[in-house]
Amino acid sequence: MLLTSLCAATVTLNSLACVKDSDSSAADLTPISAQTVDSDSPTLAKSIASEYLVGAAKADITGPAAETGMFGYATKQVVTGLNDRLYSRAFIIAETKPSDQNRIVYVSADMGAMFTAVKLEVIKRLQAEFGSLYTDENVMLTATHTHVGNGGYSHQKLYQIASQDDTLAGYSQQTFEAIVNGIVRSIKQAHNNLTPGKLSLAQGKLVAATRNRSLAAYYANPEAKDFDSSVNEAMTQLRLDAADDTPLGLINWFAIHPTSFSNQFTHLSADNKGYAQLGMEAKLSQQHNPNFVAAFANADEGDVVASGGNANSAPGYEGSQNEWHNVIRDGSLQLTKATELWEQGKPVSGPIDTRARWVNLAGYEVNEAFTQGAGPQKLCLAARGYSFAAGGENGPANTPGIYEGMTKDTLSITDKVNKTDTSILGSATRTAFGAVAAIGQDECQAEKPVLLPTGKLGWVDNQQPVQLMRIGNLGLIAIPGEPTTMVGRHLRQAVAKELAPVGVDTFVVAGLANNYSGYVTTRAEYAQQHYEGASTEFGPYQASAYEQEYVQLAQAMREGAKVTSDVTPPDRSNKRFAERPGITFDDKPENQTWGQVLTQPKDSYRHNDLVSVTFRGAHPKNNLRTEDTFLGGVSKSMLK
Repeated sequence: MLLTSLCAATVTLNSLACVKDSDSSAADLTPISAQTVDSDSPTLAKSIASEYLVGAAKADITGPAAETGMFGYATKQVVTGLNDRLYSRAFIIAETKPSDQNRIVYVSADMGAMFTAVKLEVIKRLQAEFGSLYTDENVMLTATHTHVGNGGYSHQKLYQIASQDDTLAGYSQQTFEAIVNGIVRSIKQAHNNLTPGKLSLAQGKLVAATRNRSLAAYYANPEAKDFDSSVNEAMTQLRLDAADDTPLGLINWFAIHPTSFSNQFTHLSADNKGYAQLGMEAKLSQQHNPNFVAAFANADEGDVVASGGNANSAPGYEGSQNEWHNVIRDGSLQLTKATELWEQGKPVSGPIDTRARWVNLAGYEVNEAFTQGAGPQKLCLAARGYSFAAGGENGPANTPGIYEGMTKDTLSITDKVNKTDTSILGSATRTAFGAVAAIGQDECQAEKPVLLPTGKLGWVDNQQPVQLMRIGNLGLIAIPGEPTTMVGRHLRQAVAKELAPVGVDTFVVAGLANNYSGYVTTRAEYAQQHYEGASTEFGPYQASAYEQEYVQLAQAMREGAKVTSDVTPPDRSNKRFAERPGITFDDKPENQTWGQVLTQPKDSYRHNDLVSVTFRGAHPKNNLRTEDTFLGGVSKSMLK
């Protein structure tokens, strides 16, 4: 492939863009900041006894910044540049008594989803260096769920299709290596940074920042009337300090889809979570610790979107046409609340513990105690429903004839029941889809008319990881998917019943953890077959199966019992997948040199001015510039 590369660079505070066709629309936007942090306020952490070893670090996981697919919207977005680099943020917490062998690793990575392939490879490389210290059981890998990050790092066919670019390539070994190497590097650095320290935990409500995008499904839950909000407004924040009171990092959990950048945006970014992360790191680094690490992780965000929408949302969910405006708005809301919680933490105390195992969801047996009166149930072979093809309100597919709420009882070629799209084109689309889906129908899937029999096709894994971590009085429920608001409530309540008697009083549902199994909806939500229900792979009782598993893990943790896995996760590391052809020839005009500055910056700028420099650069795939910048001789200090 021949590419004559011209790169225009845009520099703002802790943010850069390197694009072939520069978009200067962000020129008037406010740079990232966390000005409301009060460095002089007394910290509650100072009164906390040092009963833990703590370590934090971050590492670059940015993949190719051009000619590769993105993961999140599944609209064949092709990366055309870099808005902000993507990172893995790792935290290690260990007991000092009775033994520092009781430890956990928590990672939040700027990725669309976490996958088994990444988890297995990370553990393999950690054990090559640390032996049995870090295992599948005590390492939790989570994704922030940015929809404009690199795609192509899953070994499962469905998610390779969802990562396809304009050449239909859906895998990139270069991206996979960048992600795995970065995650491992962040964990190793956190390990090397371990020091006696202390933890504090704060929780508060961030109101009006989010909304439920599937209210019809949510209100189908009989218990919906018992809650004053249709979304989880709780923000939970764990603060890590060294024994000498030096702030080391924080982990912030808040449920929101990082889709402030729309499916029309093609520059790599960590989206609203990234904005908050960089903002908190910038301020705390300046005030306290140059290596401060802030992770803004996700929670039970399955049906939760930013209240302000994005630039390409469904009617009623529209945001600003200025993509950056939406990101700054949603990132700032999280950043401001996190800053407010910074000095409000209460001491964390208690043991470090973890339980994890792998289960086969296909045919999984659910005890009647978890099926809300429906008796014993079995899960199905994985499948996606028709409404999956409609997309969510924050990323609509706009496919004629396909919409949310298509059930077996209402689906017809002419749409004679719902009468949502009775057009000739809509009927033709449903006819074509029906011909493809005819072989995949499954009575087990109840209300779901199957569009893609992903299980029969072998496109997704049946083996899924469940994991439960205890950090003193904080419990982390790690689920490999996107649980809805009500599923999150059920999980926290069920696990709290088991662990509250032993001192665990705060629970977070850590979504998108260790692998990805689509969405997880309640039985009532599933029956509505909105986007989330149609994307609940293993049938109407998948949430019940997960609840059963986490209750069992909690009971084992409470009783000090071990757990074993039913299955081993599939390892496809030796398999080769189809990829986009690499760079075979990269050249420049004869009268130019590599790195030559073609448009120099001005002599001076005022605060918030856009700095634009045009220079001759090679194709980004030739060198990912990991832990570096595409801006050549520009020092990192100039980017702050």
